[in-house]
Amino acid sequence: MTRYLLFFLTGFAHALLILLYSDLSAEYASFYRALGLAGAVALFAVASWLTLFSMRAGALVSLVSLLALLYWNGYVAQHILQQETAFDTVILAIHLVLGALALIALVTSLRYTFRRSLSWRAGTRGAGYVVKIILAAIPVSIAVAYLLYA
Repeated sequence: MTRYLLFFLTGFAHALLILLYSDLSAEYASFYRALGLAGAVALFAVASWLTLFSMRAGALVSLVSLLALLYWNGYVAQHILQQETAFDTVILAIHLVLGALALIALVTSLRYTFRRSLSWRAGTRGAGYVVKIILAAIPVSIAVAYLLYA
């Protein structure tokens, strides 16, 4: 259940930050923004609920998503350091916190992806099947709403 929350919150926070950053900077669709947003949406819309039913499959999807997010985070941190703005330290601190959260999620994902004793069918044990369905509906409905209204 903690992996579900970790992946969901990391992906959702990154998606919100990417959308907020692109709206405030009036930056048009760039490769880095699209890559980061695709990684964030895949992390919270697919990997989070997939870990409820198959921990290894969810960890594998989150591994790819988190690598894209870390690449975007590094690019934005480098871009912020090149700018001379009044709030560059605040913005950089926000990106460092989100980058640390993504690194923690990446280490967790690596640990579950390459664990040999874990079955591909093993899901989260703590939640019942109905709770898993309800928790899986939350990120899927948010992703569908984003795709419909974006």
